[in-house]
Order: sequence, then structure tokens, then C-alpha cells
Amino acid sequence: MESFYKFYRVFQNTLKDLYPEYKELETIFFLLTTHIFQCDKTTILLRLSRKEKINFFTYDKLIKKLWELKKNRPIQYVIGETYFFGMKFTVNEKVFIPRPETEELVYWILQDHKDFNHDHPVQVFDIGTGSGCISITLKKKKPEIVHVHAIDSDPEAINIARKNAKLHHVKISLKNVDILKYGMYMPPKISKNVVNIIVSNPPYVRLSEKKLLHPNIVQYEPSQALFVPDEDPLIFYKKISFWIKKRLTGIVYVYFEINQFIYLDIIDFLKTKGFLNIEIKRDFQGFFRMVRAVYYANQNN
Repeated sequence: MESFYKFYRVFQNTLKDLYPEYKELETIFFLLTTHIFQCDKTTILLRLSRKEKINFFTYDKLIKKLWELKKNRPIQYVIGETYFFGMKFTVNEKVFIPRPETEELVYWILQDHKDFNHDHPVQVFDIGTGSGCISITLKKKKPEIVHVHAIDSDPEAINIARKNAKLHHVKISLKNVDILKYGMYMPPKISKNVVNIIVSNPPYVRLSEKKLLHPNIVQYEPSQALFVPDEDPLIFYKKISFWIKKRLTGIVYVYFEINQFIYLDIIDFLKTKGFLNIEIKRDFQGFFRMVRAVYYANQNN
């Protein structure tokens, strides 16, 4: 039998060149071990300090996971889960790994809409839902939202989102639609006084920026959820905005996660399309990462 301490040393030596930041490496170690042993970080620390033994079967499992990490596979895919807003979500290579920046976007929505007016039912459209983390969190935190429509072009992503909705016991509408090819899904109108919230973390990294990303992102995360052509980096924002203008009625609140390098282009585009009250916000790293706008759609559409 091997000891916890020995695995810890092997882990550090194997990954120190890939993850030179000590804190990041420690985080990955505890994510892996708490998952395998189904315990908390304190328990792992105690087992480490006591140099407790690990049975051969479990040690072999740990080593196999370690070799996956050595190949640059993100820890979230290695263990098949991640946390978003303190809630556990199933993930695999078919969905983009939820990021803290997206948590900030969701928090912004929740802060803006603390008190829902029941005279004006609210429906949410989450475009490019991936794991479903945005839709599920909004419905979980605000069950009074009448309808949440989670839309994605990849049927396998929809399946992951469905599993996560079931995991968190929330009812959302999941639709497999490629908005670039077929336009947007439109549910039956629930009321002429409906308030629409559109939220999207669409692909926005230009192909020329690929070299700026960590290798594990480029190698393992779905490229269709990341990249847009350099010649048309606003392609998804254009499609969504066109759909809003053409199909929705009433007041529409729009929340987008954006590329910090072209935030001025996004602001200019929204202004030209008639969006009002445009506000840009920095993320926790200080980058302009999200934008909010309001559109007053033609009630006669």
C-alpha cells in the first residue's frame, strides 16, 4: 500500500511544470482527492499529515487521473464535475467549463431583478446554454420566473444540461437549435406584458487570439463554444439582436458576456440597433467582460 503523502509528492513532481503556480496546483490536488475519496479538504489534510495508507485500487485510480492531468486535460473533465454558484454541475468535453466571470454575469441579473412584479411575468432565454449552469441557477434562485428557455446548437450539450436540471430539480425548457443556421426558437407568447431576459455567453474569442489561451482550453474544450472568425467576431450578438428586434415584444433586458478586446465595438453595435441604457462591467480580473442593455420591442410585432 502507498501513502497519501507519497501520492502528494508524485502529484507535485508530475504537474509542477504544467502548473507553475503553487496555489493552482494545490487547488487541483484537492479537487481530485476530495472527489475520489468523497470527503472534504480538511479530511484530506488530516490524512496527509498522518501519512495514511491508500489501498492499491484507489491509488491506481489516482495515478490514472494524474496521467490525464499530465496530458493537459482540465481537472473538471477529469472528475466530470465542477461548481457554479456553489452548486455541482456535470461537465464533459461537449460543454464549456463554467467560469467565475459567468457567475458574475448571473449575479448581475439576480441583483437587477431582485423583486419580480407578478403583473409582468418573466421569461428567460439562455442562448448557448452548454452545461445549463446559467438557466438552472436563475431558475433555482428565482423560482418565480415563469419560463426558462435553454438553447444550444449541440444535442449532446442539451443532454448534459438536462442531466444538470434533473440533478437540481428544476424545470426548464431545453431546445436544440443552431441560431446561425436556422434562427431562434420562439415559444408561444405567455402575455403581452411579458418581461424578457436574454442572457448569453456566446463564442467570442477570435481565432487570432487562440495563442493567448491555456493549452488545456484549446486541446479539450469545445471549439464551437469558443471561437469566432476574425472577420465577423460579433456574429452571435448580431444574430441574437436581430431575433430580439424581429420576434419579441415588450421590454427586453439583455446580458452578454463579451470579449474584453472589442468591447467598444459591441457597445457601438448595440447603440446602432436601438438598445438603450447600455452598461459595461469589469470582471474580478479588471477586464471589461459583460454588458447589459435594454430594448423596448414593438408591441405590435
